Amino acid sequence: MDIVEAKLSDLESFFEYLGTQLLDNAADDFPLFQPMAKKHCVVTEPLKAKFRDGFGLSVGQAGWRKLWMVKETNEKIIGHIDLRHYSEEYRFHRVMLGMGVDGSARKQGLGAKLIESVIKFCRESEGIEWLDLNVLSNNIPAKNLYLKYGFKVIGEMSDCYRIDGKSVSELTMTLCTKNYA
Repeated sequence: MDIVEAKLSDLESFFEYLGTQLLDNAADDFPLFQPMAKKHCVVTEPLKAKFRDGFGLSVGQAGWRKLWMVKETNEKIIGHIDLRHYSEEYRFHRVMLGMGVDGSARKQGLGAKLIESVIKFCRESEGIEWLDLNVLSNNIPAKNLYLKYGFKVIGEMSDCYRIDGKSVSELTMTLCTKNYA
């Protein structure tokens, strides 16, 4: 299975995949991976607009977004990773990462391949010096994957969320994509 950069024409199938993936959030056999109650796990129109709008922009422009997907031979999406810029003017040297793998495809190395590809992209891109992410503290498999690839925990916000009556903490992690850090 190959990792392919998404095109604007891929977005509708990506939104379907993402909607299905969000249904796994807080399922009994998966750790909570999004800071939202199960009843709110839907792909909203504002989120769709951020992806659509970001696709027309180049890296470095305000609002840009990149998306890569893993597709099976039948074109079914089973994993993704995306990058987006921070909206603040003085943070364009940093990007934020988001990713996911379909529950049926976990523990097959897809997450590792996605991380490797986006790190390579950042290292080859002009101006991207830091790759940041947030991960819920209870999501040990994701945290361990990021640590394996050199991400450092730079902070934890205890009791960051209250989801379905439970306290959930969040980690902030970062990776320098250039050689000087």
